[in-house]
Amino acid sequence: MPKLTLLPDNKVIEVENDKLILEATLDENISHAHACGGEGKCTTCRVLVLDGLDHCSEPTEKELRIKEKIHSTQEFRLACQTRIQGDMTVRRLVLNSDDIEMASHQTVSGSGRLGETKKLAILFSDIRGFTSFSEKITPYDTVFILNRYFNRMVTVIESFGGRIDNYLGDGLLALFGVNDEADPALAAVQSAIDMCTEMDEMKPYLKTMYGESFDIGVGVHYGDVVVGNIGAGRSSRLTAIGEAVNFASRVESANKDFRSRVLISEATHESVKDSVKVKDFVRTNLKGVEDRVTLYEIEDVSDSVEKVDKNEFFENEMIWRKVNSVSSFIDEPQQILNVKRDKILIAKCNDEFVAMNDQCPHALLSLKGSEINPKENTVKCRWHYSVFCTQSGEVKKWIDDGGLKFFAKLDS
Repeated sequence: MPKLTLLPDNKVIEVENDKLILEATLDENISHAHACGGEGKCTTCRVLVLDGLDHCSEPTEKELRIKEKIHSTQEFRLACQTRIQGDMTVRRLVLNSDDIEMASHQTVSGSGRLGETKKLAILFSDIRGFTSFSEKITPYDTVFILNRYFNRMVTVIESFGGRIDNYLGDGLLALFGVNDEADPALAAVQSAIDMCTEMDEMKPYLKTMYGESFDIGVGVHYGDVVVGNIGAGRSSRLTAIGEAVNFASRVESANKDFRSRVLISEATHESVKDSVKVKDFVRTNLKGVEDRVTLYEIEDVSDSVEKVDKNEFFENEMIWRKVNSVSSFIDEPQQILNVKRDKILIAKCNDEFVAMNDQCPHALLSLKGSEINPKENTVKCRWHYSVFCTQSGEVKKWIDDGGLKFFAKLDS
């Protein structure tokens, strides 16, 4: 059996013929760095062959690409690509204690996602006008509103298979396709559109409770990034780095100049062009980008790509949807359910069920908790006590003294 002499470990081991150098060292519990998981995509496992170069297997295509990129000599070989075919002496290129600690951590954890190139859809969002908004409210209200806002946005992003990479003040960065999900670019664009819908639904609440609201801008780019665990200790997390991430941020920032809400890059548009409705496009310069680029303002996704709801069926010339069990209304007689992009309030009144859009026609606030009369087909808004028809939204009785006091209190 061939003998492998390892430096700086000063260790001699017998190995099977044609075994990879990296396999041999790891079998001996030697902390041999291999950031890409031994896939031939990095240089962290490379060794200097001091003796027995002619006993190394021929370089693989992966190794040749790496060696060409770093301009290394023939004595430097990738341990994950080089097979032992005779006695040899190699030196692992461990420079200091930091390398030893990181390599040891990798060996113990068995993590293979310390660095890989993937094509992802990157979504950036940012709140417009939040600084001026937050200056007029207390710090506690600021945190409360941000958490309320992020809760809505994260729910949307995760529903399309996205992953939150980072929170950036009042903005966020999300990644689509990290786990090789299908159509990451389309999922990111759908998320962007639904995020704007969620923002629109939140505006009446902000206007009513704080006297003003804010808006958002979203940018999406589809490109190659390096995905890996960045950081140390408990702060280590999976993230994406690369020019594509910076480019996505600049796409989002362009919303300010063009007064748009959802902009996507040309690479993203190429991937989703048959599935979206383009409102407009623009040729522009982005900060840090030499050439002019084309950005597309997206209005909506095409009807053909709307999600098929398995709970819907057509009967008696009407579309019906299964929403919940009757028994669930015993403990919670009023429930809000999401039907596509609409929020529907379903209420059980005695033995009858009433359904309506969960939005007061006056202040656009949630009607859950309001007084509903199924016999008269009316609902009395719990906020300002106006009475509306549950079928048409027609005003049956306008705001009374109690409602006026409610709004007067908000204004004071």
